[in-house]
Amino acid sequence: MTVGGRTLKYAHAGFRAPMAEPLELVRIASSETRRQILRLLQQGFDHPEDLAKKLKIRRTSVDKQLVELFDWGLVDRAAVFPPAGRPRIVYQVTQRGKDLLDLLERVVKEYSAGFRADFERELEGLEAKLAAGEIAEEMYFKRRKEIETRYATVL
Repeated sequence: MTVGGRTLKYAHAGFRAPMAEPLELVRIASSETRRQILRLLQQGFDHPEDLAKKLKIRRTSVDKQLVELFDWGLVDRAAVFPPAGRPRIVYQVTQRGKDLLDLLERVVKEYSAGFRADFERELEGLEAKLAAGEIAEEMYFKRRKEIETRYATVL
């Protein structure tokens, strides 16, 4: 394929055989760096050096992450052959990688919504106890602070 006077040759990710450990994909997806790389690659092809600069991390770290993402079929790579000079390897997210990002976003939204509902339910229950005279104001404020602290990272 030729794009802007440059020739691209694709290497498609070799998808792994059935996982020995099903939760291995969770490990892959739980890396913030890997998710940032996938998000950047959703915008189009990019070179590892450029990704490293955008993420403000070492090139070797990006290379390591790209190998894992490629092995899982979440990114593909292509060689760009400029009219003059050496070929450059660039990466782009695959449909599988896009699907994983979409799934993670939906899971986080649903999980966060559940936490918000739990938070509101606990506060309502606490306020009902205060209104019914079942707990003193001092205890109400202490428990409210505990509830707010427990849910602070999600809200």
